[in-house]
Amino acid sequence: MATHPVRVLTAARQGFVVARADFAAFYTWKTWLGGWLVRVLCQVTFYSMIGAMVGDADYTVHMVLGAALMICVAESLMAVASSTWDLNLGTFPLLAASPVVPGGYFAGRSAMWPLSGTVTTSVAILVMSLFFDLGWTAADVPAVLLLVLLTSLSMYCVALVVGVLAVLVPGARNVMSAVVTMAVTAFCGAVVPVGFWPDPVGWAARTVPVTHGLDAIRALQAGADLASVARSAGLAALAGALWLALAMAAFRALFAHARRGSAALT
Repeated sequence: MATHPVRVLTAARQGFVVARADFAAFYTWKTWLGGWLVRVLCQVTFYSMIGAMVGDADYTVHMVLGAALMICVAESLMAVASSTWDLNLGTFPLLAASPVVPGGYFAGRSAMWPLSGTVTTSVAILVMSLFFDLGWTAADVPAVLLLVLLTSLSMYCVALVVGVLAVLVPGARNVMSAVVTMAVTAFCGAVVPVGFWPDPVGWAARTVPVTHGLDAIRALQAGADLASVARSAGLAALAGALWLALAMAAFRALFAHARRGSAALT
């Protein structure tokens, strides 16, 4: 049964109130800047140096962009763990008893992660541009930021689907996010081109939004025409929308199960 968009947006807004409070408890501006941001910059630098050691300038750029975009992927996938926090805090039964739209609520409830990921990845790309010749122009910067935001939000939709599984098996939440992060890093073009893998792996990788996000940002960096960049960005958005639809349906089924009195969830 269709849910009115206003109810979905209201639930997302209510969830985002919780997200902001959680993020403020998780980080201060000092720990975010001096701890998390420095940590991810070191990580991107490490992987970028692998490309430099190979001695191929094109592969170095490939690694710089891949490593930087994997930061927003990893942060978005933190939603897998935070999707279980209401269960751990004992507030999940209250949510199940309320008239909230579950998919909308959980879409807002962990939204701090893709937003943080957008900032960290954008900073990483711009900082790495000072040390590696990525060839950005001033006109490219807004497009880079938009592509990073698109990739973060679309991968967040994937994280929401995995988050449903994490609610069912909360003890495995960190394993789930780690496995998905490693699989995406290996198969979706961050380290080696997708074409390196057998065709079935490549087809599966094309269902993941970051594969197309990487294609879009690399096309922009290579000076490809706007149509090529827009095509890859559109595929990333389409993949994200399909994952979001799956997440909304999965959360609706999860809450229906909880409202029937599942002991594991209530």
